[in-house]
Amino acid sequence: MKKLLLNLPIMAAAIFLSTWGRSEPSARVPLAVARNNANAIVSWPYPSTGFGLEFSTNLSATGWQQAAGTAVSNNGRWEVTAPANLPGGFFRLKNHVQHFGFWAGSLAPQGSIVEQRGSVNFTYLQAGFSGALSDQAMASGMRLLVPSPDFSDTNAVNAIKPYINSILAFFMRDEPDCVAGGNPSTLNTLLTSIEAEIAKVHANFPGAKTMFTVGCGFWTYNNFRIPNGMDYIAIESYGSTGDPATTKSEWLAKINHLKSYMNSSQRIFLMPGGTEGYGSECQLIEKANDIYNYAQTDPLVIGVFPFDWYSDNYDCASVGQFCGNGVPATNYAIPVVGGRSARDLPNLRARYIQIGQSVMSGPFLDVGAGGPAIQFLGGPELPTSPWIPSQTGGTDGTTLVVDFFDPNLGATNQAMRIDSGSNANEWYVGPLALDEMAVGARFRLVDFSPTGKENLLCLTTRSTPMSPAPAITLVNGRYKLWSYVNSDKQIMDLGPAVTDAWHIAYLYARNDGKVKLWWDGNLVFDGAAPLVNPFDGYVEWGSGSWQYDATTTVDFDWVAYGNNF
Repeated sequence: MKKLLLNLPIMAAAIFLSTWGRSEPSARVPLAVARNNANAIVSWPYPSTGFGLEFSTNLSATGWQQAAGTAVSNNGRWEVTAPANLPGGFFRLKNHVQHFGFWAGSLAPQGSIVEQRGSVNFTYLQAGFSGALSDQAMASGMRLLVPSPDFSDTNAVNAIKPYINSILAFFMRDEPDCVAGGNPSTLNTLLTSIEAEIAKVHANFPGAKTMFTVGCGFWTYNNFRIPNGMDYIAIESYGSTGDPATTKSEWLAKINHLKSYMNSSQRIFLMPGGTEGYGSECQLIEKANDIYNYAQTDPLVIGVFPFDWYSDNYDCASVGQFCGNGVPATNYAIPVVGGRSARDLPNLRARYIQIGQSVMSGPFLDVGAGGPAIQFLGGPELPTSPWIPSQTGGTDGTTLVVDFFDPNLGATNQAMRIDSGSNANEWYVGPLALDEMAVGARFRLVDFSPTGKENLLCLTTRSTPMSPAPAITLVNGRYKLWSYVNSDKQIMDLGPAVTDAWHIAYLYARNDGKVKLWWDGNLVFDGAAPLVNPFDGYVEWGSGSWQYDATTTVDFDWVAYGNNF
């Protein structure tokens, strides 16, 4: 039997996850310590994907080490067993995916610190070190990825030294496997030159980290090696086609091959493609999800580094702007000539902002068995599989893609406009044999009737034999947390409905009746809901499902369901 750990010089330090974004919830993953005979059992909630346990004899920022022992799942918790006679110290949880930032792009090689503030924690000074830009980035909470300087220029080297504690890594070279063009001798020369530069970095900046990129064909060389002294390897994970499944199989193969060359201290950054040349906006969103979901499951992956931020060409003259080295910050009205990148693909940008904030703060909701999974719907296209359309009571409802100015992005975005007509017009996924899951959406009412009921966002889990059925429902002009299926009752009033006001809702349900609702960043309900659903799990969203005697027009910016937000 486990007992609370008393009178032992070991303490558990809970990690508190900060706010995920302007409208995103905050949460925490608490640590607990219990005594089991001569051992201390350190545990935290399962699945809590991506966390590792660390130990330190003091709370200094530099004294933390990976805790001995392997985490095993037991009764809904991760557990690590440690001897109870350890010297006095502290445990903490740390997410191994710690870094998120964009490759800047060819137009503006210093990136946009202003535009990316709050959604990245490092910036790549692609055009070379700049003290002014470094100060700006550091003030915005970003670390620096700095190209290796010209070590023959003493002034250039000395200019970097005051910033060394804010440098994530020195970038040594881009794609030596591509530059070599398939020639093993050329590759060897390039790798040897990188090693010489790394030695200079270490001589001038002791303890500094280094990074390079690979991806074109390093697996085809019989003499490929990771240069001696290299710390971080960024793997280009763009894909040879737009198909996300093919792309995933390609970068998984790259990772597996790369690991055969890595030593125990080296770590990986994944570089998903973020430009239209690697797929449609919807495909790029799916590729981003695949990368982020995988990153949380592989402890060797510590960063996500999308390529890239700026589009290659902007028609500045047409709007009377002087772009200079890049586009004026937050000016999204300048037309793009040719392929667009993450900055100018608003739905992809919104998804990467979410991913970046989640990397920096940790997922606020982590539920269900298995690895992290999320099905994210957003973009300039109508829903496709696995989303299924459904209409009840008639067929006059419509689903359209509409443009709107999004104040959160400062740019034109796209939403799916669902009109009920005189019936129900919804999209759903199911049946799902899941005991717990969550659904999230950003939506607004465009028009609605003052009376009647209309379900907007609904969730059920697998029934054993019954489960809860919570929904965000419009009831006589007010938002409600509602119980539907074999029920028609209020769980909680959320306030009056107003047109053109965006809301973000995350709804969680478990088959024993546990329900949580985050409404515009706040956990407003955490309790039991009636067991009223005899069916399997479904996610439903739109304009009416089980209740549809009102008329509504609803814009959905995005919808997502899964077990990790």
